[in-house]
Amino acid sequence: MLCALIGQRYLSSRREEVRHPTYQPQTVTEAFGKTTENSWEMYQSSQTTSSSTTNTVWLRLEEEHQSAMLRGHLIGLGSDQSLLCALPAHTTWQQFKPGMTCRGHTLIEGETYQFETTIKEVLLKQGALLLNSPKKITRRAPRIHPRVPVNISGTIRPTNHNGDVLAVLPTTLIDLCMMGCQLVTSEITWPSLATLTVVLTCRLPELDHTSKFHGRIEWIDPTPELQMGIQFQFTSTSDVARRDLERWFGSQQAKLINTVA
Repeated sequence: MLCALIGQRYLSSRREEVRHPTYQPQTVTEAFGKTTENSWEMYQSSQTTSSSTTNTVWLRLEEEHQSAMLRGHLIGLGSDQSLLCALPAHTTWQQFKPGMTCRGHTLIEGETYQFETTIKEVLLKQGALLLNSPKKITRRAPRIHPRVPVNISGTIRPTNHNGDVLAVLPTTLIDLCMMGCQLVTSEITWPSLATLTVVLTCRLPELDHTSKFHGRIEWIDPTPELQMGIQFQFTSTSDVARRDLERWFGSQQAKLINTVA
């Protein structure tokens, strides 16, 4: 039987801040449980059971000319401690190939862990990826840039590789700085496969118009209330959204905080 770290779902709708002075790496066995002989059998049986029996993992796949973020489920360990990750039924498999680098973000006993690995094998028949055993698994590192705590409503638009908008979703910004922001949105409504590029619109306090920010997803906290770190991408120093942010941010210097993102 797989360790409970693989099978459990973290049900709290509010993530507590991680307050660890150091971030010790974990081995695959320590993080995801002992290697079992029936991982593949459990995978087959999971196809007819609720996804709540598996642990959600968000994978960031990055190649030279393309990037993507997709939702999967960790469902087992191979005999060599490789990770078996089931993907949604409508996944387009042509973009995946062995050797592709991917970064994973998942919850283990209520805390966000991250790892980097490569695709070992694409299992088309089973609808899964087999990922090479990560060399280390660490808690997500604290953010180093100061930022202002906020509560700003807005919308976020995930896109596909053609630049098409996949959805228009409500979001709430919970902190903000000149480099980017942290926001929360619904994990359920977020597309199972999208690029890392997003468009964020919101009205900054004290401004009389809506600002439009282009950004890139830098990290993911896979709680039921999906949290993301967005890095803004400005076209120039005269970018209208950048000027909006500079104007607002300049009046907020006294409110800067330096806590874990």
